[in-house]
Amino acid sequence: MGNIGTKADGSDQKADQLYPSIRELPILGVTYSDLSRQLAMQEGIYETLTKQYELAKVEEAKEIPSIKVLDEPQVPERKSSSYRSIIVLLGVLISAFAGIVWIVACKLWEITDDSHPAKAMGTDIVRTIRGHDAVAPN
Repeated sequence: MGNIGTKADGSDQKADQLYPSIRELPILGVTYSDLSRQLAMQEGIYETLTKQYELAKVEEAKEIPSIKVLDEPQVPERKSSSYRSIIVLLGVLISAFAGIVWIVACKLWEITDDSHPAKAMGTDIVRTIRGHDAVAPN
């Protein structure tokens, strides 16, 4: 392994030399040069192809649309949703009826005598809810 022996010219190699020099082996030098040239050429080809591949991927991503239409839309023959005019009309009627009931109830409340049991109970309930007559726990 240490290349101890004779050189190509017949002289002895020293024990501290692990490998022969390129000058001593011209065939290895030529082979090494050829291989390093091929390596440099293949590295250049690889870099060029990698750049082209990346550019092709970017171009393909630009060409692909983000949304694909499967079926073209068609306008329906007749309306299938609820009727807005009926909903609005019912809303107006219900609101008007609730308003009328509220006004009549307020007027009846005002004209009812304070000694009437229904008004006294209603007043007690309202005061209790508001906390005016709330009894503190013992």
